[in-house]
Amino acid sequence: MTIHIYSDSFGVNYGSGTWPFELGKLRKQKTICYGRGGTGPNWSLKKLITNLEDPLLFKPQDTIIVLLSDQKRMEFPWLEELHDSDGMFLIAEENRRTRKENQYEKTYKIYKSEIKTVANTLGPMYLYENVKNITFLHLISKMFKDYKFLVFTCFSLDNFTSNYKNFNIESTKLLHDLTFESLKSPNFYYYPVPILHMVGKNKDYESIHNHMTNEQNGNFALLCDAILNNKEPDISWFVPHTYYSIYSSEFIYE
Repeated sequence: MTIHIYSDSFGVNYGSGTWPFELGKLRKQKTICYGRGGTGPNWSLKKLITNLEDPLLFKPQDTIIVLLSDQKRMEFPWLEELHDSDGMFLIAEENRRTRKENQYEKTYKIYKSEIKTVANTLGPMYLYENVKNITFLHLISKMFKDYKFLVFTCFSLDNFTSNYKNFNIESTKLLHDLTFESLKSPNFYYYPVPILHMVGKNKDYESIHNHMTNEQNGNFALLCDAILNNKEPDISWFVPHTYYSIYSSEFIYE
């Protein structure tokens, strides 16, 4: 049996001490990671769909773990690096505080008009993109009942999308009221707490593996293992967060 992981930088296997490696040890299974830093959920889903079309890649009882990244990470054709997709839409925002341009903005500001057109046209779709991705993965799980699917989001479903003026988003109420409990099945589980809200954004966020300390990597591996074993996961290690209440198990979006 094999664990297949699709993600952004939260799910890269850096070897011993990182959660994909430790999860493989816990479950005594091979781990294959398709994580790539800076990529969005569409990058991961394209890779997953391509792999699912390969009849030799998966075996019965394999596990597929998907970490859905920021839905605003769009693969514009002019990107010099895939990870540059992060923050691209901010370039076209007119209400940014005045400050000195960084190299990133200098490189891509020539595309400001195109970025704004995409934002004005597709903006509201970004708000619900990961909601659609979660339900899409649930549908896929019904087609591939021999595999277990475990799905997380790396950030909140909104992740400040409603703060982008160019997206023309009027309300997030419906998003806040959504629950996914009805999607749970013997081979599909969506965990509602975003990974960033489990581990927090500490001062070493950009430099440590998977944006987690060694201890958090180990705890996240244990959490995945517990869920896959149909056990209640330990959440006592979660970083206290404004938007998440451990005591009520309620998650409140921005």
